[in-house]
Amino acid sequence: IKNIKVNNVLIQILPMFCPYIIMMSNVINRPVEKHINDGFVNEAKQKINSMQNLTVIGITGSYGKTTVKQILGKLLSKDFNVLITPYNYNTTLGVTITIREYLSPIHDIFVCEMGAKGVGEIKEICDIVNPRYGIITSIGEQHLETFLSVDNIIKTKFELADSIKDFGTVFLNYDNEYIKNKKIDKNVISYAIENKDADYVPYDIKVNENGSSFMLKIEDEDVRFETKIIGLHNVLNIAGCIAVAHKMGVSSATLVQRVKQLEQVEHRQQIIKKDFGVIIDDAYNSNPAGAKSALDTLSMFDMTKIVITPGMVELGEKQYELNKEFGKQITEVADYIVLVGKNQSIPIQDGIKEKNYDEKRLYVVDDIKEALNIAYSLKSDKPKAILLE
Repeated sequence: IKNIKVNNVLIQILPMFCPYIIMMSNVINRPVEKHINDGFVNEAKQKINSMQNLTVIGITGSYGKTTVKQILGKLLSKDFNVLITPYNYNTTLGVTITIREYLSPIHDIFVCEMGAKGVGEIKEICDIVNPRYGIITSIGEQHLETFLSVDNIIKTKFELADSIKDFGTVFLNYDNEYIKNKKIDKNVISYAIENKDADYVPYDIKVNENGSSFMLKIEDEDVRFETKIIGLHNVLNIAGCIAVAHKMGVSSATLVQRVKQLEQVEHRQQIIKKDFGVIIDDAYNSNPAGAKSALDTLSMFDMTKIVITPGMVELGEKQYELNKEFGKQITEVADYIVLVGKNQSIPIQDGIKEKNYDEKRLYVVDDIKEALNIAYSLKSDKPKAILLE
């Protein structure tokens, strides 16, 4: 009976100590976990260093890096044995896993996407992979919640440029003012659409539901490219990838064929053809520059234009301001607007109201399913283009 009473007391008081037991176990395990992780990182470094003929291309940016990674991999893969970081393996841990599990001596090129949410994280990855080439796709207000300032974002993204050796090259998007205004003592090749002083400048750009086409001067030759991928910012991304591939010896004639073979990137201005017209799926990780680019793309369609969006996130103190501005931008393009989330979309609603947009063409709903049902049901004499942003 005495033992039963003791056991009952233990059962009653044990839950009180559970949080402390868990906390102590975490404290004890943390050095062990760090030691294991450091060991994995060192193994990854050694593996990279042992592959003397491996060329590493680092890609970073506030947005666009996954698209650029995939496009560049396609442009290079028939001339070289290429490994790209899979999925969203763009952290120190993800890159380390990629090197340990996927990289082998048969690879000529490692295209390494580098993500970060704080200062020093890109440098940490660069210290592992030792990139010869670097691409900085963009710098914007995304992830301000963790970076706290745009200056911190600039500093972090340019950790990639700082890591490039003198014999390497940095490829920079000169349409991005933060990038263009940053002076670096490196070999630079620039690309842009708006900034005509860049080294690679697409022009005569045409976009419709079947894809995009553009001209690009490569050395002294004017070359026409066609692709199934739509969107001005994707034309910009492709131009940056062409610059890298050409630097690595791929001919312009070959690049024309490979750009033509590129497939759309899922959820990144992906065209989905429907009986009523098209859906432009740009729902992945919306950001101010990407959202503006999607609206620019939508404006090129001779269709009834419908925008569905819940707004943008991870913008820190600028969350309200940037979403309100997005609302204003939508009114310049959309025939109908469907906002998802009555409270979440308040900043966008405020921007729309400020532009005196026709309230009969504005809908605010609770979920994406309801939003799509409204878009599908809208009467139109023309085909419909529905942008999911």
